[in-house]
Amino acid sequence: MELLIVFALLFAGVGLLAYQIASQRVVGEVHLPAEIKGQAQAKALDLKEILNVPASYVGQIIKKGDIPLENLRRKLVSAGRPMSANQFLALKAILTVSLPVLTFIILRPAQPAVLAAGLLMGFMLPDLWLKSKIQKRQAAVLRDLPHIIDLLNICVGAGLDFMVAVSRVIQEFKQCVLIDELKILMQEIQMGSARRDALKNLSTRINSPEVISFSRTLIQADRMGTPIGEALKMQAEEIRLRRFQRGEEMALKAPIKLLFPLLFFILPVVLIIVAGPIMIQFTRGGFMKF
Repeated sequence: MELLIVFALLFAGVGLLAYQIASQRVVGEVHLPAEIKGQAQAKALDLKEILNVPASYVGQIIKKGDIPLENLRRKLVSAGRPMSANQFLALKAILTVSLPVLTFIILRPAQPAVLAAGLLMGFMLPDLWLKSKIQKRQAAVLRDLPHIIDLLNICVGAGLDFMVAVSRVIQEFKQCVLIDELKILMQEIQMGSARRDALKNLSTRINSPEVISFSRTLIQADRMGTPIGEALKMQAEEIRLRRFQRGEEMALKAPIKLLFPLLFFILPVVLIIVAGPIMIQFTRGGFMKF
């Protein structure tokens, strides 16, 4: 019984975290009035403000221990910079300590296996949340990337320079994750960075195979002197082909994913409906009357 209560609490915690992630995604995508959107962003920043104090202590520990955080920083950049590395580590430390303590307070005395489960869940929840944000951001970029490449191809084919075409697409296309990254690309080039370095930084920030291939194609076209329009056209076709293949792969995996709910949720109900009247007849009149 205690294990069931603990797992129910952990499931509720995961559900609340998923609801928070979904609410942030909706606020970011829907076009809201400026006042409402500002209030939503202010609420989203409350977590950062809470983590500022423990993050400062975490920063001091990292400086004393000389702990490398490059990999974590790259993941946070790929997730859209939801918080700093120190704040993320502070959040992980708080959850790792608080979940076992909360489990011990609710279930006293708590079993060691239950405390270990709470400890493991508190340690893994921030990583799962960060991985989810990275995947959603990469999916959003992949959804808009072929259309943006087509627009760049049209602008370059009309005689515009590549950077002028990027500026034009930023002005005309809808607000999305990839447009924000292109704005950062333009800012880096305007501040004196080479186009190759800016494109490499773009692929590093998003860390998606499609964007990495897109950046490499443009860098190679710039280096070899080939027309950018042809490279953009080939890249758009390749990305659409990859997306079509990914859809086919997901369609092939669907029957396997449906097997578990079919066996444990749908099939028992069907058996109850079909065999229920037969079992009732057996219990009332026995086998001979039936």
